[in-house]
Formats: sequence, C-alpha cells, structure tokens
Amino acid sequence: MRVSSHQYHQNIIRSINQGTTDYNRLSVQLATNQRIAKPSDDPLGSVMLLTLDGELSSIKQYQSNMNDVEYTLGQQETQLTGAVNILNSMQELTTTAADGSMGETEIAALGQQMNVLFPAIVDLLNAKDGDGRYYFSGSLTDVQPFQQDAAGQYQYLGDSNIREVSVSADSNVSSNVVGSDIDPGATFLNQMQTYLNLLTTDPANPSVGDESRTMMDGISSFLQRVTDQLTKVGAIRDSLESIKQGNDDIAVYTQGLRDDISQVDYAETYVKMNESVASYESTLKVYNRVSQLSLFSMI
Repeated sequence: MRVSSHQYHQNIIRSINQGTTDYNRLSVQLATNQRIAKPSDDPLGSVMLLTLDGELSSIKQYQSNMNDVEYTLGQQETQLTGAVNILNSMQELTTTAADGSMGETEIAALGQQMNVLFPAIVDLLNAKDGDGRYYFSGSLTDVQPFQQDAAGQYQYLGDSNIREVSVSADSNVSSNVVGSDIDPGATFLNQMQTYLNLLTTDPANPSVGDESRTMMDGISSFLQRVTDQLTKVGAIRDSLESIKQGNDDIAVYTQGLRDDISQVDYAETYVKMNESVASYESTLKVYNRVSQLSLFSMI
C-alpha cells in the first residue's frame, strides 16, 4: 500500500504528540500521587472511587451523629445523676420524718430542708443545653418540660418522642431521654409538693408519719425510674464505643482500597514515563532524518 508523504508526516506528528501527552500525564500522576485525574483515565476505577467516597462520607456522618448523641446523653446523664444524689438526701430526711418520735419543730425543720432540695430536682429535669434547648422535653426542645399550671400543679408539657439516630450502616440508637419516662404525668413532683406543704404548714398533723412512709415509697419508685434511665443511657454510651471501633475499622479498610485504586505506583509510573521519553526522542530523531530526505538524496 502506497503511503503518501503527507500521511507519513501526519502519522509521525501524531506519534510525537501522543508521546508528549503520555509524558505530561505521567508527570502529573507522579507529582500529585493520583493515578486518575479524569474518568477517561480509568472508567471502572472512577466508578469504584465514587462508591468508596460515598462510603467514607457516610462513615464521617455516622461519626458526627455519634458525637452528637454522646454529648446529649452525657449531659442528660449528668442531670439525672445529680437528681439521684438529691433524692438520696431527701429519702434520708423523709425516713427521719417517718419516725414517730419527731416533734413539731423537728418536722418543720425537715420540711424546710426538703423545700430547699426539691426545687433543685425540678431544675435538673428542666435543664437546657448551651443553645437553650431542653434535654427532657422529647422533640419539643423549645418547651420547658415540667411546668406548674394556674393551680400550682406540675404537668409535663413535652412529648414522648425518642429520636433514633443512625450510627452505622445497620445500627440506630436512641439519642435522648424523655421526661414522660422519668415522671409520667408529673406524678412524683405533685406528690412531693403536697407532702412538703403538709410538713411546712401543718407539722403537728398526726398523719405526718403515715404520709412520710408513703412518700418514702414514692421516692423509691421515682428513684427506680431515674436509675432505669441512667442504665439505659450507660448501655447506649457503651455500645457507641463498640460501634465507633467498627466504623473506624471499616474506614481504614475503605480508605486503603481507595488508595490502591487512586494512588500511583511510583516505580511502574516512573518506568512508563522514561519509556514515553525514549519513544518520543526516537520518533523525533527518525522524523528529523526523514524530513531532510528528498529525491535528490537518492541520486
């Protein structure tokens, strides 16, 4: 087949341009340590990178979710632990008030002490975070959970929504404790308030002993509910540690796969770049020689 001089020159120039392109591409790969700069460099590898990037992004979001849950539950645990400490003190005072040998003055003094402690429990149940959101009001974080109505009775104004948060590909955890699980219907708060009114306004009432024993049972029941919530919070926080470790292992493995696909094999790429340089120089030399030939060179 006859090859024209023009066609020959075009082929040589195309080969030189290709050598230049190959050299530039390999140089960029070595400089950036990235084997795939655009999808056409490796279509299958590009698709796999997108998939792996999506997985790494999800793991990052899971970690952010876990941090938020850990913070919220940690704060709620602190409030509930404080309530337990106060309740233990009130339990001791109520037990003392149940002693039939206590006189009117002593009963009144016990009532005064408990009237100082009781509001602290209410404050803990109405605790807020730094952004002013209430911890124990469920999804109604802008509503104070335990409030007194016009008659002075406590009521729970939050809801019972427990937020479920994704912390791994197949795991959700509860991210909050709700006031309706701590004191349903604000029963304990109202019971305690009624009891304290008795001690402070009518300490000589002969029913103080019986009411104190009833209140001891009320405190025990309330303590049990608070303790149950603390146990729940502790279990969730413990599980987060295990889930975090699992996510970290997956992230390391996924990042390793991504690096294997995207990063450059320096030795192999360096060899290819030298080969492209050698091919370019060889083609250029041949072209220079051929371009100087003419019919007169053959005479």
